[in-house]
Amino acid sequence: MSNPVALDRSNVAKDWHARGFSCGLWIDHTGREWSYQPHQTDELFMILSGDLELKIEGQSIQPSVGKEICIPAGVTHTIRNIGGKTARWLYGIRREATDSSPAPDNVREMTHTIS
Repeated sequence: MSNPVALDRSNVAKDWHARGFSCGLWIDHTGREWSYQPHQTDELFMILSGDLELKIEGQSIQPSVGKEICIPAGVTHTIRNIGGKTARWLYGIRREATDSSPAPDNVREMTHTIS
């Protein structure tokens, strides 16, 4: 189960916007699963509350609250609410398809925590 972590959504949004991403809020009921076909742009994901499982190209992860996940363009992924309660998460889509940074080699390289 995820531990409560105080996140300031406006600070996350400012950080993501400065990096060229949108920042939207999604509220998800327990048991819900979303399967996504590859997108043409990078995406960001961060849990605000609840317990979610992400599958990114077959690798399964259960990020903690506040852990940012980058889903590179062209990658299939699913998001599933595995907790017994409603989950809230942020998602961001890169506004510009060009990025000079190399694509991550694996899921571990795609994560970092916003403080």
